[in-house]
Amino acid sequence: MSARLVVTRSDGAQLFDTSLISYGLIRSGYLVKGNVWTRRTLRSINLDPNDGNSWTASSEVDAGGVGDQMWTFTVPNAKSPILFIVGDGCLNGVSVSGTTKTYIYGNASESTKVYAFDLMQDTLTGPHLKIWDGSGTLTFNSLQYPLNIVAVRQAPTPPASAPYPAGYYTAAYINGYGQDVSVTVGSTYISIEYSKVDIALDAQEYAAHITFSRGANLNAARGTYSIVEGAGGYIGGIRFMFGPAGGTPSARGNSTPSLVNNLPIDRYPQALVIRTAGLPFPFN
Repeated sequence: MSARLVVTRSDGAQLFDTSLISYGLIRSGYLVKGNVWTRRTLRSINLDPNDGNSWTASSEVDAGGVGDQMWTFTVPNAKSPILFIVGDGCLNGVSVSGTTKTYIYGNASESTKVYAFDLMQDTLTGPHLKIWDGSGTLTFNSLQYPLNIVAVRQAPTPPASAPYPAGYYTAAYINGYGQDVSVTVGSTYISIEYSKVDIALDAQEYAAHITFSRGANLNAARGTYSIVEGAGGYIGGIRFMFGPAGGTPSARGNSTPSLVNNLPIDRYPQALVIRTAGLPFPFN
């Protein structure tokens, strides 16, 4: 029988059980500016949209701008990381090189904070308590700050479609709001529209991880393009959001007010929530 340690608080609440899989903090820091992903526009409505040669780089500001600024966070020696963020950000992909994973976010900034947790690793040195299960897998390392999920929140449903056509919504979330942000991408000054909703908790800083991401379309006067979902924390709560997908095809817009459509409503992602108090930042 393998070693096991169960730690509980004075009120009986369990803090951790070393016989179970545990995640620990391996790195924290700010997002770093990455590449600009160029948006594409169809050369002609008569061309086949499934043919890559039918598309050209977007250069029209009112079609969404020339590209989307991406932001990155790199996790070395990665096994199965889970990233929690404070601030805005929508995960657009992961680049893998050996055991290093680089997470690529859109709709973020240099002020977005990241806390990366991974399976416990036997890589840190110093006074410690380490426990392995019967198969030899490290399940607990006291040198790593353990992952502690304090809340789980589901993304809200969208508001009613009426008076617009079925499946068209004025926001992605009920009680949500739109946000128009002006940014500089490369040398071009453009405006980007987001659809967000804030979910209040208490007066502490939180970080959030979205369990999966949905895609949809945004139809606005400025442009029409694909949007992708994300979730992050802030002081006082968490936020679900939709923003432009990196390098999305885009076209001239014709909708006022802005409307969200093609939004999946048969399932909804959840946000896993942690408190950042007591976690080192930056770390590693």
